[in-house]
Amino acid sequence: MLKPNIILVLKLTVLVLSISYLVDKVIFYSLNTLSDNVMTGQSIGKLNQFLTVKDSVDCVVLGNSRANHHIDVSLLNTSAYNMGIDGTGIAYISALTHSLDKQHNQLVLVHIDTKDFFDLNYNGSDIKTLSAKFNRDKNITASLKQSGLISPLQYFYYTINYNNKLTGILKNYFQPSYNYQMYNGFDPLILSEDQQKIRDEILLKQENEECSQLTTINPIALNYLEHIKEDAEQENKTYIFITSPIYNDTCPEDNLKLKKLLTEAGLTYWDFSNLFKDLNDTSLWKDETHMSAFGAEQFTLHLKQKLESISY
Repeated sequence: MLKPNIILVLKLTVLVLSISYLVDKVIFYSLNTLSDNVMTGQSIGKLNQFLTVKDSVDCVVLGNSRANHHIDVSLLNTSAYNMGIDGTGIAYISALTHSLDKQHNQLVLVHIDTKDFFDLNYNGSDIKTLSAKFNRDKNITASLKQSGLISPLQYFYYTINYNNKLTGILKNYFQPSYNYQMYNGFDPLILSEDQQKIRDEILLKQENEECSQLTTINPIALNYLEHIKEDAEQENKTYIFITSPIYNDTCPEDNLKLKKLLTEAGLTYWDFSNLFKDLNDTSLWKDETHMSAFGAEQFTLHLKQKLESISY
């Protein structure tokens, strides 16, 4: 038989767990009510807006900050939304492609960078940025479960899903960053005169990097690419994978290997890495990997022309 003090400890443990579970759910549903009314900012608002418009627009752009700042969807002459999010990669993109309505006829521009595929340290943890929708959106929940990166505690304590997002949610709840009804997801980078001078000094001093010997494809990135490929094979979708320009790509080997990988997978890939290399025009740039608002305009117009060439 269990000793009385052991029984007491067990009862207290059950009581504490029960109370904490109930408190967690009260806080969780309160946070849901709060976050659902946030439509600005990258903490949750942009995702909320995307989930609202994704199945009504004719084109969606997915990717990281280089997608966010480089593709001005207002120039594409179609209803479109740019869902580029800073610091994300192929895992995050995969979850969003999985959330798209399979019946809706749509162009999906997937921005990818070689670092996701050849960086063996990439572990797909960017998908955890979507944790606030765990147990709320069925498609995102399925992707998060499949990732294997969800903590067992998140199945019990739902408020954990809001970790690192509460400050951004509260800020944008009480003081929205912009008028979301006029927002299409594109965030141009506008530089001050001082920032332009600093940029020019940095870019003009840039030296050619020694190319690393890239041979191994990151298996996690490859796995997520396979998931996206399954979505791309739906008859109502047109998927085009792109890499937007950088100031000077001195190592084209990784781009060629990525192109070979995507081509063999039957996917369309357009590599624009060195599109503006020979112009030596620093006004196109914010830094080595991000374009200024002017650069984004020039790139988007080129992308538009390319899309028109395939009669899309």
